Amino acid sequence: MSGLAECGDRSDAEVLWALTSYPDPVVRARAVGGLRALDVLDVRRLRALLDDPAPGVVREATLALMPSARMLDDGWLLERLAVERPRETRVSAFRLLNAYGGLVRLRAAVALVDDPDDKLRRWARQSVLRWHPTAEVPPGSAAVGELLERARLFDEYGLKRLKWEAGLKA
Repeated sequence: MSGLAECGDRSDAEVLWALTSYPDPVVRARAVGGLRALDVLDVRRLRALLDDPAPGVVREATLALMPSARMLDDGWLLERLAVERPRETRVSAFRLLNAYGGLVRLRAAVALVDDPDDKLRRWARQSVLRWHPTAEVPPGSAAVGELLERARLFDEYGLKRLKWEAGLKA
């Protein structure tokens, strides 16, 4: 698959797409990697691979989707943060939601602030602590204030400062 991606061109993509449903997870993962190398993006088809049972396939699909994270439905990704989902699916969803930025990133991070998975919890907390409003977050958004308070990660001064930065009365 990697050879096809290195020597082939975009017209070879259908061969690789067919291999994304192959029984062997190594073949599926390499097929997705090949599609990424050929820069063949079909968000709908790649999105389905985020629920693949093989961690390698999920990782490759995530890498392929990162530049197009905003094309994915954030609600669909938020559902994949649920504790009962496989860890690789949860990590993938959080990576893509983090890449989304803005309020979506904050919402995802706050959802995982008390997560039972140590690494995911630490990553989420760091994401909240490093969050700052961006141009796509309307100043004074009540949702931002609620999420920041729910995170319970700031001292009084830090919370007031971040709320002020977000255009909220502290």
